[in-house]
Amino acid sequence: MEPPLVARHSLLIVLVWLGSTAGCRRSELATGVSDSAFVAVMADLKRVQDAPGIDSAQRAARRDSVLQRRGLTPAQLETAARELARNPTRAQTVWQAVEQRAADPAPAPPK
Repeated sequence: MEPPLVARHSLLIVLVWLGSTAGCRRSELATGVSDSAFVAVMADLKRVQDAPGIDSAQRAARRDSVLQRRGLTPAQLETAARELARNPTRAQTVWQAVEQRAADPAPAPPK
């Protein structure tokens, strides 16, 4: 049985956070997942997680929409997070970018 989507996204956040201390510099974390794509997706997912007044079904639909809009799968994101966990300095830099982007005013929702 596959873990719920919330658990997988939480795992990604934890893996990135845990990996926040040494590493190398490359522009692609995993096949098809650049640093900038990872930052954008994780910031969007963080906004979804922190959004007030929505239920778990709405949250799940929004998370799925974020991934679909960015053309990524949960597996690609997990692979990228694992790669970051192996390079803590890079993970720290990427996670700071995620936090900063997530704190910026959210872009207008897609129509």
